[in-house]
Amino acid sequence: MRIFVAGVTLAAVAIGTSFAADPAPKAGPGWTGLTEPEELIEAREALMVEMERIMRPLDSYTIGEPAEPENLRSIAQTVSQMMLAIPHLFPPTTNLYDPKAQTPKTLALPPIWQNWAAFEKLAVASHEEAEKVAKMKTPGELKAGALALRATCDACHAGFLRPYVPAKVEQSDLNFDFDSALKKK
Repeated sequence: MRIFVAGVTLAAVAIGTSFAADPAPKAGPGWTGLTEPEELIEAREALMVEMERIMRPLDSYTIGEPAEPENLRSIAQTVSQMMLAIPHLFPPTTNLYDPKAQTPKTLALPPIWQNWAAFEKLAVASHEEAEKVAKMKTPGELKAGALALRATCDACHAGFLRPYVPAKVEQSDLNFDFDSALKKK
Protein backbone atom coordinates (compact mmCIF):
# COMPACT_ATOMS: atom_id res chain seq x y z
CA MET A 1 0.00 0.00 0.00
CA ARG A 2 2.87 2.40 0.82
CA ILE A 3 4.35 1.82 -2.60
CA PHE A 4 0.99 2.65 -4.23
CA VAL A 5 0.61 5.86 -2.19
CA ALA A 6 4.21 6.83 -2.93
CA GLY A 7 3.64 6.18 -6.64
CA VAL A 8 0.48 8.28 -6.72
CA THR A 9 2.23 11.08 -4.83
CA LEU A 10 5.20 10.99 -7.22
CA ALA A 11 2.86 11.06 -10.23
CA ALA A 12 0.94 14.04 -8.78
CA VAL A 13 4.19 15.94 -8.21
CA ALA A 14 5.36 15.17 -11.76
CA ILE A 15 2.05 16.32 -13.25
CA GLY A 16 2.07 19.49 -11.12
CA THR A 17 5.63 20.23 -12.14
CA SER A 18 4.82 19.84 -15.82
CA PHE A 19 1.86 22.23 -15.50
CA ALA A 20 3.99 24.80 -13.68
CA ALA A 21 7.05 24.32 -15.89
CA ASP A 22 6.03 26.88 -18.53
CA PRO A 23 4.59 29.90 -16.69
CA ALA A 24 6.03 32.44 -19.14
CA PRO A 25 3.43 33.89 -21.51
CA LYS A 26 3.80 32.94 -25.13
CA ALA A 27 1.86 33.26 -28.33
CA GLY A 28 -0.60 30.44 -28.73
CA PRO A 29 -3.92 29.12 -27.49
CA GLY A 30 -5.06 30.65 -24.23
CA TRP A 31 -2.80 33.71 -24.35
CA THR A 32 -5.53 35.97 -25.74
CA GLY A 33 -4.09 39.08 -24.09
CA LEU A 34 -0.93 38.60 -26.12
CA THR A 35 -2.27 37.15 -29.34
CA GLU A 36 -5.62 38.94 -29.70
CA PRO A 37 -5.70 42.13 -27.57
CA GLU A 38 -8.37 43.71 -29.80
CA GLU A 39 -10.66 40.72 -29.25
CA LEU A 40 -10.15 40.99 -25.51
CA ILE A 41 -11.01 44.70 -25.70
CA GLU A 42 -14.15 43.81 -27.65
CA ALA A 43 -15.11 41.20 -25.04
CA ARG A 44 -14.72 43.60 -22.11
CA GLU A 45 -16.66 46.31 -23.94
CA ALA A 46 -19.46 43.82 -24.58
CA LEU A 47 -19.47 42.85 -20.90
CA MET A 48 -19.59 46.50 -19.82
CA VAL A 49 -22.43 47.29 -22.24
CA GLU A 50 -24.37 44.29 -20.96
CA MET A 51 -23.76 45.33 -17.36
CA GLU A 52 -25.08 48.81 -18.12
CA ARG A 53 -28.14 47.26 -19.78
CA ILE A 54 -28.99 45.01 -16.88
CA MET A 55 -28.44 47.81 -14.35
CA ARG A 56 -31.13 50.03 -15.93
CA PRO A 57 -33.90 48.76 -13.61
CA LEU A 58 -31.71 49.52 -10.58
CA ASP A 59 -31.00 53.02 -11.86
CA SER A 60 -34.66 53.57 -12.75
CA TYR A 61 -35.70 52.41 -9.29
CA THR A 62 -33.58 55.15 -7.73
CA ILE A 63 -35.69 57.79 -9.49
CA GLY A 64 -39.00 56.29 -8.46
CA GLU A 65 -39.88 53.73 -11.12
CA PRO A 66 -41.48 50.66 -9.58
CA ALA A 67 -39.68 47.31 -9.68
CA GLU A 68 -39.89 43.91 -8.07
CA PRO A 69 -37.39 43.81 -5.18
CA GLU A 70 -36.40 40.23 -6.01
CA ASN A 71 -35.56 41.30 -9.58
CA LEU A 72 -33.38 44.14 -8.25
CA ARG A 73 -31.56 41.77 -5.89
CA SER A 74 -31.01 39.31 -8.75
CA ILE A 75 -29.58 42.08 -10.93
CA ALA A 76 -27.23 43.11 -8.14
CA GLN A 77 -26.06 39.52 -7.69
CA THR A 78 -25.33 39.24 -11.42
CA VAL A 79 -23.41 42.54 -11.40
CA SER A 80 -21.47 41.33 -8.38
CA GLN A 81 -20.28 38.27 -10.28
CA MET A 82 -19.48 40.27 -13.41
CA MET A 83 -17.33 42.64 -11.39
CA LEU A 84 -15.11 39.73 -10.31
CA ALA A 85 -14.15 39.26 -13.97
CA ILE A 86 -13.53 42.90 -14.87
CA PRO A 87 -9.88 43.32 -13.75
CA HIS A 88 -8.92 40.12 -15.59
CA LEU A 89 -10.07 41.66 -18.86
CA PHE A 90 -7.47 44.45 -18.67
CA PRO A 91 -4.04 42.88 -19.23
CA PRO A 92 -1.32 45.44 -20.06
CA THR A 93 -1.32 44.30 -23.70
CA THR A 94 -4.75 45.92 -24.09
CA ASN A 95 -3.44 49.38 -23.19
CA LEU A 96 -4.07 50.56 -26.75
CA TYR A 97 -5.70 53.93 -26.11
CA ASP A 98 -4.66 56.57 -28.65
CA PRO A 99 -5.68 60.08 -27.57
CA LYS A 100 -5.28 61.34 -31.14
CA ALA A 101 -7.64 58.78 -32.65
CA GLN A 102 -11.22 59.88 -33.25
CA THR A 103 -12.29 56.29 -32.63
CA PRO A 104 -9.59 54.67 -30.47
CA LYS A 105 -9.28 50.89 -30.20
CA THR A 106 -10.32 51.19 -26.55
CA LEU A 107 -11.88 53.79 -24.29
CA ALA A 108 -9.88 52.45 -21.34
CA LEU A 109 -7.33 55.09 -20.36
CA PRO A 110 -3.66 54.38 -19.54
CA PRO A 111 -4.12 55.34 -15.85
CA ILE A 112 -5.65 51.87 -15.38
CA TRP A 113 -2.22 50.32 -15.84
CA GLN A 114 -0.35 53.20 -14.22
CA ASN A 115 -2.43 52.85 -11.04
CA TRP A 116 -3.50 49.24 -11.15
CA ALA A 117 -4.07 48.99 -7.38
CA ALA A 118 -6.67 51.78 -7.49
CA PHE A 119 -8.40 50.21 -10.50
CA GLU A 120 -8.54 46.85 -8.78
CA LYS A 121 -9.85 48.40 -5.54
CA LEU A 122 -12.66 50.09 -7.43
CA ALA A 123 -13.65 46.81 -9.08
CA VAL A 124 -13.67 45.10 -5.67
CA ALA A 125 -15.71 47.96 -4.22
CA SER A 126 -18.30 47.54 -6.99
CA HIS A 127 -18.40 43.79 -6.40
CA GLU A 128 -18.86 44.25 -2.66
CA GLU A 129 -21.51 46.95 -3.05
CA ALA A 130 -23.46 44.78 -5.48
CA GLU A 131 -23.24 41.89 -3.00
CA LYS A 132 -24.74 44.16 -0.32
CA VAL A 133 -27.57 45.27 -2.62
CA ALA A 134 -28.34 41.61 -3.39
CA LYS A 135 -29.10 41.11 0.31
CA MET A 136 -31.14 44.26 0.95
CA LYS A 137 -34.80 43.88 1.85
CA THR A 138 -36.57 47.22 2.24
CA PRO A 139 -37.34 49.69 -0.57
CA GLY A 140 -35.25 52.35 1.19
CA GLU A 141 -32.26 50.02 1.49
CA LEU A 142 -32.56 48.98 -2.16
CA LYS A 143 -32.70 52.58 -3.35
CA ALA A 144 -29.71 53.64 -1.24
CA GLY A 145 -27.81 50.51 -2.26
CA ALA A 146 -28.53 51.03 -5.95
CA LEU A 147 -27.28 54.63 -5.69
CA ALA A 148 -24.13 53.45 -3.90
CA LEU A 149 -23.53 50.78 -6.53
CA ARG A 150 -23.88 53.33 -9.35
CA ALA A 151 -21.45 55.60 -7.48
CA THR A 152 -18.81 52.84 -7.47
CA CYS A 153 -19.23 52.44 -11.24
CA ASP A 154 -19.06 56.20 -11.80
CA ALA A 155 -15.94 56.52 -9.61
CA CYS A 156 -14.09 54.02 -11.76
CA HIS A 157 -15.29 55.52 -15.03
CA ALA A 158 -14.28 59.02 -13.90
CA GLY A 159 -10.60 58.14 -13.75
CA PHE A 160 -10.25 55.27 -16.13
CA LEU A 161 -12.68 55.75 -19.02
CA ARG A 162 -12.41 58.30 -21.80
CA PRO A 163 -15.15 60.84 -21.17
CA TYR A 164 -17.91 61.25 -23.71
CA VAL A 165 -17.41 64.32 -25.87
CA PRO A 166 -20.42 65.21 -28.01
CA ALA A 167 -19.87 66.08 -31.63
CA LYS A 168 -19.47 69.77 -32.40
CA VAL A 169 -21.66 71.53 -34.90
CA GLU A 170 -19.46 73.01 -37.60
CA GLN A 171 -20.32 75.92 -39.90
CA SER A 172 -20.36 73.48 -42.81
CA ASP A 173 -23.13 71.56 -40.99
CA LEU A 174 -25.19 74.73 -40.73
CA ASN A 175 -24.66 75.55 -44.40
CA PHE A 176 -25.37 72.03 -45.70
CA ASP A 177 -27.67 72.04 -48.73
CA PHE A 178 -30.22 69.36 -47.84
CA ASP A 179 -32.38 70.16 -50.88
CA SER A 180 -29.57 69.26 -53.27
CA ALA A 181 -28.56 66.17 -51.32
CA LEU A 182 -32.11 64.84 -51.10
CA LYS A 183 -33.20 65.80 -54.63
CA LYS A 184 -34.45 62.82 -56.60
CA LYS A 185 -32.40 62.10 -59.67
